[in-house]
Amino acid sequence: MRDLLILTADKDAEFFIKSLLEKIPNIDNTHLIDYDIISHPQRDPGVATHAVEFVRPYINDYKFLMIIFDYEGSGKESMSKDVLESAIEDDLNKNGWHDRNVCIALKPELESWLWVNQTHLHNILDWEDTQNIYDWLRANGQTFNANKPDRPKEAFEAVLKKQKRPRSSSIYAELAHRASYRQCIDPSFKKLLNTIRTWFAR
Repeated sequence: MRDLLILTADKDAEFFIKSLLEKIPNIDNTHLIDYDIISHPQRDPGVATHAVEFVRPYINDYKFLMIIFDYEGSGKESMSKDVLESAIEDDLNKNGWHDRNVCIALKPELESWLWVNQTHLHNILDWEDTQNIYDWLRANGQTFNANKPDRPKEAFEAVLKKQKRPRSSSIYAELAHRASYRQCIDPSFKKLLNTIRTWFAR
């Protein structure tokens, strides 16, 4: 039996989480994690609606299960983020994953985890504008809360467009690899990190 199965909505999340999981044991007091990451073909709505059925074949193959998807675009926005996470966890508990699953709905989306370190963003994206990325975004209509864009996905796409950089899962992986996650105060990220620390503490 392997340690952990992670169900995500797309390759961007898969690459980001893989890069993150490879560095956590080197920084936190956790052991190396034997994991697999799979993506749902119907992306965020598929994960939010059909996670229980999709992971049923793996019940006896993994000790733990982590479900990760974007809250925005999931089709479940009529429910609060916390209620949605609890509902999915309850369904998984009743379907073979009792007390060994966690659901993380990223609000609004995965890109909210990318805005941790301005220097790393500059380096990875080869940013050479006289304005830093944050000031450039503000000058181009993006609003911020706690030094994070209110629309993190749209902000990231605007920066990529300015830099004439195609959207690539490898960018997500590199940001996860370089940035210090201790600076990230996003509640969903903290839920992921605390779960990993609990499940895989040495």
